[in-house]
Amino acid sequence: MHIFDARVHIFPPMVSRFIWKSFEKEAWPVKYQFETEQLVTYLTQNNVRRLLGICYTNMEGMASFLNDYMAKLRDKYPSIIVPLGTVMPNEEGALKELSRIFFKLNFAGVKLHCHLLGLSPNDKTLAPIFESVAENNKVMNIHSCTVSKNAKNINMVRSFCNVDEFHKAMQRTPNVKVIVPHIGYDEVQPYLDLLDEFPNLYFDTAMAIGGYRTAVGEILPDARPLYYSRYIKGQYPQLPKQWKAALEQLIPQVLAKPDRFLFGSDFPHIPYKWNFEIEQLERYLPETVLNKLLWENAENLFLSYTREHGVLNHSIVSEMR
Repeated sequence: MHIFDARVHIFPPMVSRFIWKSFEKEAWPVKYQFETEQLVTYLTQNNVRRLLGICYTNMEGMASFLNDYMAKLRDKYPSIIVPLGTVMPNEEGALKELSRIFFKLNFAGVKLHCHLLGLSPNDKTLAPIFESVAENNKVMNIHSCTVSKNAKNINMVRSFCNVDEFHKAMQRTPNVKVIVPHIGYDEVQPYLDLLDEFPNLYFDTAMAIGGYRTAVGEILPDARPLYYSRYIKGQYPQLPKQWKAALEQLIPQVLAKPDRFLFGSDFPHIPYKWNFEIEQLERYLPETVLNKLLWENAENLFLSYTREHGVLNHSIVSEMR
C-alpha cells in the first residue's frame, strides 16, 4: 500500500541537531536522528511514495533560510517532497516572503506553529496569511493546539492557543484549506466538531493514534470492540483527560468522516518506531478507509500541486539513484 506521509520535518542539519537536543531535554529522545537525505531514503524504503515536508521557525531572519533549504530538497526529489514553507508573521517582510513561497518557489502552502510563535490563530497578523492561502488555492498547516512536545507553561499557552481562537480565524476565511496536526491535541473533540462547518478542514493523525500516550510512558489499551457510530455533537463521552485522545472515541469519528484525515508520522521527531501508528490504524480501520488515510486523502488535497509540477507519473526510483 502506497503511503503519503503528511507530516515530515525537513530542516538543515544544524537546525535538526538543535531540535533533537531540545526534544531530549524537554520531552523524549528522538529515535531517528537522520539528516534529510537519509530521512528521505529511509521513508521511501518503507513504502512512502510522497511526503509533506514541513518546517517552521520562531526566530527572526530564519524563514527564508529554511524555505531555501526546503526548495533545494524539493528540487532533488520532485515527485517525493510536497513542500510547505514558513514565515514569521510579525517579522518585517513576512508577506513578501509568503509571496515568494507561493509564486517563486512554487510551494504547496505554508506552515505556522502558533504555540512557538506565541500567537493566537486569530491574531491579526495571521489574517492576511489565511486570506492569501485561500485566494491562491494553497494549503495551511497550523499547529493551533496547546500540547506540543512538553506541557511547559501550558495554562499560559492555552489562553491564546485554543480551539475557540482557531474557530474565529476560520470564520473569516471558511473555505481555506487547513490541516490541523495531531487531531487538535489537547482539544480533540471540539476540533472534530468543526468538520461539518468547514469543508476544507483536515487533520493529520501524528501522535494522536496512541503515539503521544506511548511517548509519555503509557501502555496503550486494546480499544476493541468499538462502538462504530459517530457521537452526536454535544453528547460524546468526555475524554479521560483533556489531552488524551481515546482510540475508542476517535476511531468511530474517523470512520464517519474518512475523507478528512491524513496519516502523518511526525518523523523524525518521535521516540518510537516509525510505523507504530500505522500498526494501530491497521488494527482498527477497514482497508478502504485505511487507504484513504495513508494515500488518497493527501494525494487528493495536493492534486493541484502535483499536477502543476508534472510529478504524478515521475519515477521515484530514478530520484533515489
